[in-house]
This record gives sequence, structure tokens and C-alpha cells, in this order.
Amino acid sequence: MIRAAWFSIVTVAATAYYSTLAIVGGLRGVPHEYYDGVQRGWARVLLRAAGVTVRAEGLENIEAGQAAILVSNHQSNFDIFSLFLTLPLSIRFVAKSELAQIPVLAQAMRAAGHVFIDRTDRRGSAGAMRLAGDRLRVEKLCLGLFPEGTRSRDGQLGRFKKGSFALAIETQLPIIPIAVDGGWQLAGRGRIRPGEVRILVGDQIPTLGKTAEDRDAVLAEVRAAVEGLLTSLRAGSEDSTPF
Repeated sequence: MIRAAWFSIVTVAATAYYSTLAIVGGLRGVPHEYYDGVQRGWARVLLRAAGVTVRAEGLENIEAGQAAILVSNHQSNFDIFSLFLTLPLSIRFVAKSELAQIPVLAQAMRAAGHVFIDRTDRRGSAGAMRLAGDRLRVEKLCLGLFPEGTRSRDGQLGRFKKGSFALAIETQLPIIPIAVDGGWQLAGRGRIRPGEVRILVGDQIPTLGKTAEDRDAVLAEVRAAVEGLLTSLRAGSEDSTPF
């Protein structure tokens, strides 16, 4: 409980500080690489406060600075911090519209280029993704999606929702499947436990030329890839890089 209370204090302070940096950067028209540094700094502080270490494998499957769609399973908020910290990419996430109502944080997210969508508004969401796709290609950004739609409480891979893949196909960018493991054991019921999050990045899956009719096939291919990566991750490896 003491660690959870400490983590909450650090989270509020760090989020306020780094959000302010992002907002000021937006007012000054800084390049997108500036936000990458802000996000990595924020993630590093929060992971250290929680006593969480991160190890990553498969980074050779990423071309540093490329534009892509990142599709990952989701176990805890530590997933987001871990991806920010370890991947040599400019990552932005699709966020639920409720977060757009939080002062300061919402302004910072908009400045950095994160995408807010209302899941009940398909037409509006598709329009937002088309605009995001244009920005991703021009600025070489990556958009992170968690197609399970919620965090896994037991570490098991859940069902992937179709909407995420309609959005991914809209961008026509390659999909990078990613498995993240360990977070579900580190947070819950008002407690924070020190431990390790592990990441495994898979081979890229193209979407160029795909249409809405290919959505289910792309979903199946990507989910199978993430499931296989998660299995490999749990089998253990000595090739991971510590962060």
C-alpha cells in the first residue's frame, strides 16, 4: 500500500510536469522528436517509482523512425510506459474520448499527436483515423492500438475487436505485432508490486492494398502473431535487452 501511495504521488507530479513540457512544446511548434523525449522521460520516472524493470526482444524487426501501426496485447498501464521506453519509434496512441475531458493531460496529448476517438461514432472515428494516417506518414509516427479493448486481469490473451483493424487498414501502414507480459502481476486491488515487464516484437504485417473486406483476415493474422509471440516470450530467452 505504501508503494501504491508513493506511485500515485509520483504519477500526479510527473504527469503534470511532463504534460506542461508537451504543451509548451506545442505552443513553440517543436518537431515531433521532442515529444518522444518527453514521453520516454515520463515513462522512465513512473516505471522507476513502481519498481518495474523492462526487457525487450525483437527490436531488430523495427526500422527506427518508421511509420507503422503497433498492435499489442494489454495487461496494465505499465504496457504503455514500457513501449514508450523501449521502442525506437515515435509512438502515439488511440485514446478513448473520455480522456479528452481531463485538463492539461488532454492538451498535452493533442499537442503530441495522440488520437481521441469516440467508439460510438464510427464515421467520426474513421475520419479521425484518416487524418491520423496522413500525419503518421508525413511525420513518421507510429500509432499504438490495444485491440482487446480492455486490460487482461489474468495475463491471458483476449478476443480482438474488429474496430481496431478497420482503423489500421484505413492508414495503409504496416502492422507491427507486439507481445507484452508481466504487467498483470504488478498492479491491482490498490497495490503496486515491483517486478519485470517483457516485450517481444514480431515481423511486420503489410496492410497496403487491403480494404474493409480484408478486415477479418488481417485480424486473424495479427492475433495469431501476437499469441505466438506471447507463447515464445513465456518460453524464455537470453537475448532480451534490459532498459
